[in-house]
Amino acid sequence: MHRTSQNRLLRDKGEFTKFQILLEVMRNQPHIKQKDISDALGITIQAISKHFKELIKEGLLEAGSERADYRLTAKANEKLRDYLKNLDSYVVMIKTDLKIEHILPAMATQPVTAGDTAGLIMKNGVLCAVASNHPAAEAFGVAIADARTGEDLGLKNLQGKVKLKQGKVLLVKLPSIKEGGSRAVDLAKVKRLYNAFKPDRIGVIGVVGRAVLNKIGLKADFEFGISRATAVAASRGLNVFVLVVGRMANHVIEEIDIENVKHATHITYEVKDGRIL
Repeated sequence: MHRTSQNRLLRDKGEFTKFQILLEVMRNQPHIKQKDISDALGITIQAISKHFKELIKEGLLEAGSERADYRLTAKANEKLRDYLKNLDSYVVMIKTDLKIEHILPAMATQPVTAGDTAGLIMKNGVLCAVASNHPAAEAFGVAIADARTGEDLGLKNLQGKVKLKQGKVLLVKLPSIKEGGSRAVDLAKVKRLYNAFKPDRIGVIGVVGRAVLNKIGLKADFEFGISRATAVAASRGLNVFVLVVGRMANHVIEEIDIENVKHATHITYEVKDGRIL
């Protein structure tokens, strides 16, 4: 990519402001006040209002039926990916110009000697250093120190891109305590969904979800920071099965959308009802 196209976003103040506004909406949608964005960006409310009108006209923002109800459109998500890609390319270019050396940590799957070229693959959500002739390796780096099998290893002079297969997320919505909690869950259905999905990881939010796992004989891999953990795990190629009560599913979905935009990933998700119908 040419230098002028890389830093266009930084040179065009209006374009950069739109980028910042879209990011703020993405982080807080659907309930976001223009005043909150004004405060966050240090821009007058009049200027924010003008940009909102332009973004709606350009098909990047859509307004809901309620006040302060805004969402990004699919076109906006694609626009943000382009913005972030350009910024990332610009940062890489600057680091190259300044000769800033980037060291990438990985797990050694075999003995490595300092100076060796190693291949890089993602395995079970972990970045692993493998033999340079490994058939799945499309990214490579030079080891900065010796490492035994199972040890952490630093790699420099990185080339290529790690091949990533995006994971999937299955969200199973459960009833709240007021709605009967785990007693109102179709346990057989939840177990069938689990068996059919064959997840790599299980996440659970809330007491109801923990009770359901106890009843069907499963254990959670993570119980805290679920929204972020789910998105990151899926971005690393893991399939994640999540038990969640009611609206909490929206938080997980929002985090997946953020991950997709920030890192140009394509994590897919599906929501199933685990209640007795």
